[in-house]
Amino acid sequence: MKEKVVYMLAFGILMLLGFIVIGDFIVALKENRPVDDSIVNLLQLTITGIIGIIGTYFGAKSNNQNQ
Repeated sequence: MKEKVVYMLAFGILMLLGFIVIGDFIVALKENRPVDDSIVNLLQLTITGIIGIIGTYFGAKSNNQNQ
């Protein structure tokens, strides 16, 4: 059950991030401007955070199975 929650959390965050990034790309194309640097920074930080959440979950799960 906890695995499903972790996967749904990661998938939901990625979907939300995808909407934000695609929305900014569309606005950038319509306004003929470069992509906002804060969106690129948000993308990098979010992906790093998701990797941390999933890695921590599976690390803790592996540690609990060994004990």
